[in-house]
Amino acid sequence: MIKVITNPISNVPAKVKSHVLGWSKTWALQLDASINHKCTPQIMNADVVYIDHGANFGGTLNLFGGANKEVYDRINILFACKNIVSLDWDMPDYGAMLKKRLNAATTYEGITEEWCDNISRRVKNIKSIKQQDLPFKSVTLGDSHSIAFSGNGHKVLRNDGKTLHGALKVGLENMLRGITDIEVLYLSFGSIDIRHHICRNEDYDIADLVSRYIEQGNAIKDKFGCEVFYCAPVPVEFEDRRIPKSGFYKGTPFFGSMNDRRKVTEKFIDELNKQSGGKIIMPPEEWYTMDGELYAKTYMEHGSSFHIAPPFYYRNDWGQTCIQ
Repeated sequence: MIKVITNPISNVPAKVKSHVLGWSKTWALQLDASINHKCTPQIMNADVVYIDHGANFGGTLNLFGGANKEVYDRINILFACKNIVSLDWDMPDYGAMLKKRLNAATTYEGITEEWCDNISRRVKNIKSIKQQDLPFKSVTLGDSHSIAFSGNGHKVLRNDGKTLHGALKVGLENMLRGITDIEVLYLSFGSIDIRHHICRNEDYDIADLVSRYIEQGNAIKDKFGCEVFYCAPVPVEFEDRRIPKSGFYKGTPFFGSMNDRRKVTEKFIDELNKQSGGKIIMPPEEWYTMDGELYAKTYMEHGSSFHIAPPFYYRNDWGQTCIQ
């Protein structure tokens, strides 16, 4: 069976260090599918076409070039396929979204009210698959860094922007999206707390934070009979690295000096390792002590932001056995 992942609205990035590509590759591995980066006519040869809306999709269309002919052609190519499945999201109503752009100067003449209504009718029949629907019994639950720490054959429950403090308030079990058949669970929280919050309070009790983390992890372990591992926070980013505004908190990309946050990271990892009994998923130790700029240029995602680049994910043995 031929299965392909694509995005009719924008290209799936081809740069190997793209965080967005990392999410597409995660789905591709899980579904045993290839990636068609530009939604070309070749997708019509596939038995199943999966729509990856993008790791940063928020429910609306970001059309940087407007609703142009390329978007029109790609959507027509997509709907020439018989078996279409939406990933992560219930299928968005492209027709209704594009209808709002009918009077824009950049909207292609072929995008008419009738065409939009036809697309709206078509999307109603498109089913969706979400990570919790996959048949695997291993789960990685965490913030946006969970992609990098997930193992092969894992459901990956991303909660972008979620702090460990916030996750514990919600309750880790409540974030499992109804999944109960679990054999292995990786928990990946804490990086955002270190980047933005812990250094704001000189008396922050890291040992207590980790203790509450382990306590909730143990409760899941006991309830579901699964093995639980804890992912280390990512290394502190180079301070001059450009961070998108979406990663800011109270107007800043981080709080505390690089040296202070490195100390907090070391303390957090020590507590995590000690209190979990060594149940820790840890990148190479040298990443945490090497020159920050060199770490960023070598191991972090392309351009800006703070994620580990896909070639250096845990499932690629931190870059030793890269899966391209």
